[in-house]
Amino acid sequence: MNCLAIEQGDDVFVVDCGIRFPWDELGVDVVRPDFTWLEQRAARVRGVFLTHGHEDHIGALPYLLRKVSVPIWGPPHALGLVRRRLVEHDYGSHDVDLREAVPGNRYALGSFVVEPVRVAHSIVEASALRISTDAGTILHTGDFNFDPDPPDGEPTDEARLAEIADEGVGLLLSDSTNIDVPAKGGSEKGVGAALEAIVQGTTARVFVALFASNIQRLIMLGDIALRSGRKICALGRSLDTQIAVATEIGRLKWPSNLRIRPDEARTMPRDRLLVLAGGTQGEPASAMSRLAANTHQDLSIEPGDTVVFSSRAIPGNERAVFDTVASVMRRGAVVITRVTNPDVHTSGHATRAEQTRMIELLKPRCFLPVHGTLHHLTRHGALARELGVRDVAVVENGTAVLFDGESVRAEGRVPSGTISVGFGAVDLDGDTLRERAELARYGLASVAFAVDRKGNLVGSPSVFLRGIAGKPDAPSLRPLERSIASTIESARKRKASREELRDEVRRVVRRFVAELGGTRPVVEVHLIEQEG
Repeated sequence: MNCLAIEQGDDVFVVDCGIRFPWDELGVDVVRPDFTWLEQRAARVRGVFLTHGHEDHIGALPYLLRKVSVPIWGPPHALGLVRRRLVEHDYGSHDVDLREAVPGNRYALGSFVVEPVRVAHSIVEASALRISTDAGTILHTGDFNFDPDPPDGEPTDEARLAEIADEGVGLLLSDSTNIDVPAKGGSEKGVGAALEAIVQGTTARVFVALFASNIQRLIMLGDIALRSGRKICALGRSLDTQIAVATEIGRLKWPSNLRIRPDEARTMPRDRLLVLAGGTQGEPASAMSRLAANTHQDLSIEPGDTVVFSSRAIPGNERAVFDTVASVMRRGAVVITRVTNPDVHTSGHATRAEQTRMIELLKPRCFLPVHGTLHHLTRHGALARELGVRDVAVVENGTAVLFDGESVRAEGRVPSGTISVGFGAVDLDGDTLRERAELARYGLASVAFAVDRKGNLVGSPSVFLRGIAGKPDAPSLRPLERSIASTIESARKRKASREELRDEVRRVVRRFVAELGGTRPVVEVHLIEQEG
């Protein structure tokens, strides 16, 4: 995710405000930045400037706006997505100041002046940012590549970047994601040609799994459907949202009769249907996962259908993606991925060759690699040094960086980190996550019993086990219940405190379960004191 604060004098502004999705379960919906540093300076924050509409650049705005009320600048597509996201978080249509930013225009955010510059990426209306500061010009590339002929007709504006270079770039911040990919990437038009060959080459249905935000690819798929005489059925909430926003702002111009509803798709001849599905990363509730598992309420993949994964596996998601592909293969479909046909997907991020081109084009005095792991940042920093950039800083999240016009260097640490957000948009603290992890790892044993005022056991203890291997049936728990009763009686005779009694019962239960299945569970002890 991306969230960069730039400070000058009494002014602060933010570049992007994104989320990432969790790497494990534990009931976490999304992960957002920790905004403590911005909250402490709320009165000085002049706004947020968005480079484009991907979730890792816009998704955390509803959480930031709860803490800091500021205007948001961005391209129309990104703002259209932001409006919908804000409605989901119960913001009214006029509660947030959203301002469209047009490439070539300049916008004052306190003492900063920001100019968007169009760059090509796997989404429409992506921008680099030229930022005028007292120390000189900063150029933030955003996510970019040098696709010369993208489907939306808006390649990276190299002419404007060259003009900015001639004026002088003090500091370049550049996307490091694909530093390990040496050669120039393929083009979106090339992906379109590969997809069209597949669609035209089959008389069965074609399913295409893709990143919902790739409007460039949606433009091409619409054209492919028209040329092949097929109707489009789009499955998935994210796809619906992206199609609606792109249509509203005039970026997606599908004929009104091109798209059909899922219930209509069921009766469409197989050679006349093109299905688009979200869920390329194997997300459990996604359209593609449900199609693969044959649990989708509207459509099913049948033998002879062709399924194209026009995407890549994001690092960490490989197993889920492979499982989804395997499930589709079991349905008897022809499966095509970028492994079997590299032309069905290309990355929107600059490769090493394109990163080189950006550095050589802008000729910055200083360089700060962004967007990637320490491995990616370090390699990108080394590339800049090889290309003659005289001052390079490689830092990780939470590091303050000082740019004085001639040099860039780390200047200590600031409050930073991530906040896990549960379903229902509730922040989850570290203790809650640790408790959830322990419950998942060890299981739960719950014990309830009642004692009178003198500490005598009333009735029998009740034991409930959840998520514990080798969990015994009720009769097999009776020895444990007797041990708990004996422990309570012993504690009564010693006049142990109620807290001591809970601890002793907890140890008895943990020891019993450890002997049963080798784990020491989380143990909850509910002691009920009866009056009289």
